Amino acid sequence: MIKIKLYESEIHRNETTFRPFLKAINLFRDVGIEFTNSDDYDYAFVGQASIIDKKKSLKESVEKGLEFVSKITGDYMIVDGQDATTLIGTIDVFRESNAFLYLKNTYLKDFDLYKQGWANGRYYWGEGNYSVPDIDDLKPKMKLTGCNWLHTIQPNWLDYGSEKPYDISCMFGYPTKTPVYEHDVCQTDYYDPHRKKLMDILEGKYKIAGLVNGDRIPIEKYYQKMYESKIIMAPLGYGEMAPRDLESAMFGGVLVKPDMSYISSEPFIYEDNETYIAVNYDWSNLEEKIDYILSDYNNIRDRLVGNMRKQYEEKYDLRNLVLHFYNILKSLDGVETQ
Repeated sequence: MIKIKLYESEIHRNETTFRPFLKAINLFRDVGIEFTNSDDYDYAFVGQASIIDKKKSLKESVEKGLEFVSKITGDYMIVDGQDATTLIGTIDVFRESNAFLYLKNTYLKDFDLYKQGWANGRYYWGEGNYSVPDIDDLKPKMKLTGCNWLHTIQPNWLDYGSEKPYDISCMFGYPTKTPVYEHDVCQTDYYDPHRKKLMDILEGKYKIAGLVNGDRIPIEKYYQKMYESKIIMAPLGYGEMAPRDLESAMFGGVLVKPDMSYISSEPFIYEDNETYIAVNYDWSNLEEKIDYILSDYNNIRDRLVGNMRKQYEEKYDLRNLVLHFYNILKSLDGVETQ
């Protein structure tokens, strides 16, 4: 039995990172892999929450992360379970550490893009301050985790609903109440304008279910508004994937969000005009896409939502995660698997 320790598994962002593995804990045991909190282990998972502190400068965050991993005596992997393709913070610790693997939920398909400077490493935010010029040297040790944020949700497929009084659900936080900083860069400067432009295009033209001034509402009301909406808008935030993406299929709404084709993740169920409708990040073709959906709503809804549900059931089967990670271990020198 190969024992893998989960460091600080109770910390919020580590908990969501490790959750898919723990959901499949019995399936992993069947192939000789056991997750533990014990100090008796063969390898360890170190989640991103243990090694990055977004409230500090990048330099200070990396120093803190390196101090944490320096205390680990056994072999370990860094596991970045964030919902974004950016490598900021975690890859910087990995580069200087003794970790033998870097596992991440999502990458840019084209690794050469990491050599260019993007705003805190987020490709969709445009040119900016962060790049990984040595990505070619790091790439051989970089693997996909085999899971992502959609694994953290347990969907309950509802009937599509015959009455949907709202054209579009815009049930997301906007405007941001307090500026959000990541390593001294104000993310709100990128986050809010994306949403403002979306709302400027939609308001007055369609019937919208939204939040008043971005204020939170009880989860039951949030779900009810989504269920009553024909289209679920999912702007990009601090990452590309979000629970809302799967909730759209749960509530029988058509998912519309910026094009996801530049992303690599496993599993991956974002197929334009098959499981969702892709639009340009600057929303330049949004009205055209919205009008297309509403012109033949029932047929488009039935096809896209049906496809999303089917693909989720097939691709997010936890046995696929177990096989993916099993094959990663099997490929390592000196590791014996059952």
